[in-house]
Amino acid sequence: MSTTTSEDRLAEVQCRIDRLQARLQSGAPRARRHLDALRDEEAAVRAALLQAPDEVDEKLGRLRTRLDVAEHSLEADGSDDWSTYVTAVEAELRSWDTYLERLQASVAARAWRERERAEAAIGDVRSRRIAVGERLARVRDSDGAVPQEARKHVTAARDELEQRAAELSRTLS
Repeated sequence: MSTTTSEDRLAEVQCRIDRLQARLQSGAPRARRHLDALRDEEAAVRAALLQAPDEVDEKLGRLRTRLDVAEHSLEADGSDDWSTYVTAVEAELRSWDTYLERLQASVAARAWRERERAEAAIGDVRSRRIAVGERLARVRDSDGAVPQEARKHVTAARDELEQRAAELSRTLS
């Protein structure tokens, strides 16, 4: 039996967020989006601690998964070679899958109309995630000068995915 409290788990995640923030360039828009999303998710966990303790585990799980997305994204953005970039983006996409599954599970208990809208929004973000994966798959085995152009296209698709996910998170909060 674990004696770790929700506050302890949140403090651990807070340390990871702080480390991530320390590694990021303050002016990078992608990095700022990740940090903003993490701070929003963190605020939702803190609110649940006070107002809805039965939702803490769910919200903390979403926060951890969103942090995984941000960490893998940072790794991809900071990579110098194509192979490392591809590996990091693939890990980022797996984290997005987990995050979207968690969101899907959290909206399942909502009222019918609200759930229908949330599921449609999740479906839109999921289609963006699939588009990134498909774009990456098309260019994965590129060589020579192609990876730089391919990286630019994959990164643009990742940007769009992150923007849609941020919109989704705001509407579901």
